Amino acid sequence: MGVIPEAEEVREADGVPKVQQAEAAHELARRLDLPLLPLSQGARDLPPGQAVIAMIDGVPMIQLTGRGVAGPVTVDFGDKSMAQRRRAGHNELLGKAVGWKQAHAPRVLDGTGGFGRDAFLLADLGCEITVCERNPVMAALLDAALSRAAGSGDGWLASVVARMTVHHQDARSLTPSLLEGVEVIYLDPMFPLDRRAAPAKEMQILHELLSPRAQHQDSAGPDSPGRLDDSPSQDAEDAVFLAWARAQNVKRVVVKRPRRAPAIDGPPPGHSLTGKAVRFDVYPVSREAQT
Repeated sequence: MGVIPEAEEVREADGVPKVQQAEAAHELARRLDLPLLPLSQGARDLPPGQAVIAMIDGVPMIQLTGRGVAGPVTVDFGDKSMAQRRRAGHNELLGKAVGWKQAHAPRVLDGTGGFGRDAFLLADLGCEITVCERNPVMAALLDAALSRAAGSGDGWLASVVARMTVHHQDARSLTPSLLEGVEVIYLDPMFPLDRRAAPAKEMQILHELLSPRAQHQDSAGPDSPGRLDDSPSQDAEDAVFLAWARAQNVKRVVVKRPRRAPAIDGPPPGHSLTGKAVRFDVYPVSREAQT
């Protein structure tokens, strides 16, 4: 990803001194090795194919450059849409898939964190969630979202994110101690870019950040694990990730799929729960599957 020189301005946020906000923006851009977007220059007027950091109202956001790209996106658990999803019962089908019951909320490993929405919904049900996100940009946005939610003064929001822990790494590199007590592994391989099941502009960001080209630029190597975009190797990569998950000492593995997409290659799921746009394939894990 390219560098945009002299990108030093940030928008002033209510209640946040501009100097403090600028320092935070520069530190995040430095840590992620991404340019900081200047207010004097719009992202659509910059050379295409880059990702930049924008600090808007004190919130770090990721923005793609070039004409025709969507606006900046971020992770925000305090966004009104999250409360709407809760009221609309979006957590019910997901809760059933992971085996949630009133008497027991399982401990879950979300192996493909992304924007963290499903992890948040499970945490709202009372589940303890370990979220893994290998992409440093997405992981940083998740960290920032957790910090804002914890300090928001909203008791419900703070209590939910207190059950979420983010690890900046591939789930398959977790130590045995971090996997101890996990009952469910949840995987959400990237949907095709034209799917209606996810917001288009957020999918644009994910496809840019998690494409094989971007992964290789991060020195991950061609055989490094992680989510890939719509390439011939995606199906094989998903199958490898699922096989790893089924080999762990857990009760079940749950995979989120587009409603009409085929199941991931390998043993068929034990059962599936289907909603309007997505499907949850549930793989009960037996000791035989782990040997």
